[in-house]
Amino acid sequence: MMLVVGAGAVGTILCAHLTAARREPAKLYVREKDVETLQTVQTLRVEHAGAGHPPIVAPKPQLTRSLALDDIDYLLLCVKFPQLDAVLDQLGDVPQRCSIVSTLNGVGALRRIRERYPDARTVPMTIMFNGQLLEPLHARITTRPQVLIGSDDERLLRAFGTGMQVTRVAGESAAWGKLLINLANAICALTHTTFKDLLTHPDLRAIYVAVLDEAIRLLDAAGIDYKLPMPIPYGVYRALLGGRTPLPWWFAKLRNGLQEGSYPSMVADVDAGRPTEIGQLNGEIVCLGLEHKVPTPVNARIIGLIQKFEGQSPPPYLTPAALRQRLGV
Repeated sequence: MMLVVGAGAVGTILCAHLTAARREPAKLYVREKDVETLQTVQTLRVEHAGAGHPPIVAPKPQLTRSLALDDIDYLLLCVKFPQLDAVLDQLGDVPQRCSIVSTLNGVGALRRIRERYPDARTVPMTIMFNGQLLEPLHARITTRPQVLIGSDDERLLRAFGTGMQVTRVAGESAAWGKLLINLANAICALTHTTFKDLLTHPDLRAIYVAVLDEAIRLLDAAGIDYKLPMPIPYGVYRALLGGRTPLPWWFAKLRNGLQEGSYPSMVADVDAGRPTEIGQLNGEIVCLGLEHKVPTPVNARIIGLIQKFEGQSPPPYLTPAALRQRLGV
């Protein structure tokens, strides 16, 4: 039995693939305030922004307000970091049979879970797709559906069926690689732009290169292994971003299925005045830099700007040129 916690875009997409595959029974944890709304929804629905992909329409799983793990083999945490502690506070003992599967961005969530439950089996699941929640239990996926799982548990690897590309990875190198890619999220959030804008606008590309250079220099100095989700070395990717070629966008579009109009969830968080995951992304880089005495000024300035934006309605968005000037890139 799988218990999915979090009915946002990631939770909805994973739950739809789980129930459509029918390889593992699943339950969906819902908060008290969401019960009435979700009870009126009859099915899970996931649309694909690309042409030629029929939507997934799957039976709604059993809804539960309990986080008891007595009959649970896999606990899938699909919340954002600001909600993680509240979920962990409600958990009792984690049975030996139960694996805690974290889908959260960054590596801070894994660290927090292991601090709270040092004897539990914790599995990193790196979400490589971009999803948007359209309505309750109704999501759109705007990239190729893919996850990376840091486990050799065949039952878990097969649970999502053939519609989801599942790749086994070792250790946390994939999580660090995804964190590097996610450093783009704040750039888009500060300028209210899309992934396509990020990969085509000269100022945004220059900012992204500066952020990545700073982070990769730090990881190399700290001896941390990372695996970028691309088949080319960072030096080649950096050269493409630093030039005028449109290849970075076409590469993301053709290889990863990234659709025009796709944007990071941090864009929506800032737009709605919600707390962001900046501390678990760029903040992870800044904290690691302090630990290893490696300066990370660009990431630090980005954190300061996002923190000023949080809670403002409407946010004081910056143009790409203005952001580049503010960051000194």
